[in-house]
Amino acid sequence: MASDTVILVIEDDPILKNLLGHTLADQYHMVYAGNGAEGISLMEDNQPSLILLDLMMPDMDGFTFLEKTRSRTDAMKDVPIIIISNLGQQENIDRAKSMGASDYLIKADVSVDEIVAKIKQTLGE
Repeated sequence: MASDTVILVIEDDPILKNLLGHTLADQYHMVYAGNGAEGISLMEDNQPSLILLDLMMPDMDGFTFLEKTRSRTDAMKDVPIIIISNLGQQENIDRAKSMGASDYLIKADVSVDEIVAKIKQTLGE
């Protein structure tokens, strides 16, 4: 049975969304957005404990979402955000972390088990 802990996944790749959903749905309440604009709306409605964020998406990319979230004046400005992206260049990693990302995982270099471990570590579980 899933806990009351809400994880918002903002990812436009349906394969990764489904994989994360199947892996985490029995442990957490999962909410999904296909881009940053949809993520903003779902964040306000669901008050997630953690956000998994892709950077390259249509309509509103992850950097814009990160900027908008960290500039908020409510409690959501401090929600942990773990980037999961194919952008592996150090400048992108540094930019995301300087904008307030809690952690940065490169899709090609990380397994689902490593993502789950990072989620648990970030949530203090």
